[in-house]
Amino acid sequence: MATPVQHDPAAAFARPYVVSWNLTYRCNLACEHCYLDAGPGKVKTFAFSDRSELSTEQCCRIVDQIAAFAPEAVTILTGGEPLLRRDIVDIVRYAVGKGLWVVVGTNGVKITENLARILQAEGVRGLALSLDALDPERHDAFRRVQGAWENTVEGAKILTGVGLPFIVQTTVGAHNRRELARIAAFAHDELGAKVWNVYFLVPSGRGSFVSDFSPAEYDVVLAELAGIQRTWADRMLVNAKCAPHFVRTLLSADSPAPFPKSFAGGAGGCPAGTHYLGIRPNGDVTPCPYLPLFAGNLNATGLRDIWDGSDLFNQIRQRNQLGGRCGSCELSSMCGGCRARAHGMTGDVMAEDPLCTHEPGTLRAAVDRLRPQAVEYGTAAAAALAWEPEAQERMKRIPAFVRGMVTKSVESWCAKNGVSLVTATVLDEIRAKMPTPKVFGFGAGKGAPEA
Repeated sequence: MATPVQHDPAAAFARPYVVSWNLTYRCNLACEHCYLDAGPGKVKTFAFSDRSELSTEQCCRIVDQIAAFAPEAVTILTGGEPLLRRDIVDIVRYAVGKGLWVVVGTNGVKITENLARILQAEGVRGLALSLDALDPERHDAFRRVQGAWENTVEGAKILTGVGLPFIVQTTVGAHNRRELARIAAFAHDELGAKVWNVYFLVPSGRGSFVSDFSPAEYDVVLAELAGIQRTWADRMLVNAKCAPHFVRTLLSADSPAPFPKSFAGGAGGCPAGTHYLGIRPNGDVTPCPYLPLFAGNLNATGLRDIWDGSDLFNQIRQRNQLGGRCGSCELSSMCGGCRARAHGMTGDVMAEDPLCTHEPGTLRAAVDRLRPQAVEYGTAAAAALAWEPEAQERMKRIPAFVRGMVTKSVESWCAKNGVSLVTATVLDEIRAKMPTPKVFGFGAGKGAPEA
């Protein structure tokens, strides 16, 4: 049996690499599944009672904290609809100026060519757009606003024309269950997307009141998604979001993904509170935007103090203390379940993920066989070989949360090919072997970012 991987959570969890920041509750759509309860508030619970929003000055102070504690963090500015904030360009400009990797999460309705060019000029790395059906009427019904589909599709075409990268995001449900493969093709062939993220509903916000699939039905969807992923492997990244147990589907498939992906330190497939955090419009900090539990407010407590000292963040990092099947599962270091779904369905953030049907122990052989090849995001970028300055500078184009993984991959390639000095020419040679075009400044081929 293979020797288990030794994790160092203290080092791996030293800082967040991705920050999802809900800048506003305002929205021009009224999606029935909205985890933030954006727009006119309907969810009457404590977690959604404070609907105040930070001023521009307060946002800039938070940017300062992120940049100081988590330099180069991927910072997703979302909402609601962030483009409804009149100061959105000011916030983007300030965040980019502080060295953050800024991505804007939008429904696409407000995208114009002029705005796209402004965001591009200000240094936005890319956008994330929502598309939930091929039929405009079904998409509009899901988003609760007529004309939403047409505006989103037009927005995607504008971004393609301008050359600003974007991700297409789809929430899977009864409204689109039978057309996922066709949505994937449409996203790539018609819209020009290089990444398609399929989200599995987490019962949070208004999503708590939306009927969902049974676990068995989700298994069918995950199996189909694995096939779609293989179909588009060299042209478009296909990801399952909020479904870390997708790794079980891949390991069970006849032709699984060759490199299972997880997060360092034994966090598994859910980075909540270990590599990732969310900020609400009022400054409340949560391990995950889908998790309505808060560890402090950035108007009163520093980000570093919340990350290092809060009971909530420290609890959710105890991945060796998970309950139920997640606690005894051989996939815990690759999966570990969705912590937000566990809380949404059981009230316990450390409970087993009720969406998973896996019986612990049945895939141990596959785990032992593939673990040495596993890809871990959030590993340290320690270099063992000598690097030329130009090559080192090239690596700075890669987001910090994957830089360690890429450094390790590059040096592994060099070792196998007898290369003792990493140069820009070596990076070009490695990059040429990755057929998928870059996304947000890094390559999408086979899960390895561009160097």
